[in-house]
Amino acid sequence: LAKTIKKVELMSFEDLGAEAIRALEVVDFPAIVINDTKGRDLYVENVNKYRK
Repeated sequence: LAKTIKKVELMSFEDLGAEAIRALEVVDFPAIVINDTKGRDLYVENVNKYRK
């Protein structure tokens, strides 16, 4: 997964070290998005779908 990170930019709280806020640019990161900006939730939708 670390190989998918192409760029790291420190955004804030540099003094916190590893807990500082950073922006990451990633390419081909294998992830499944379960919540979207419209409030939909993949877990809830599928529980309801297969409960029937």
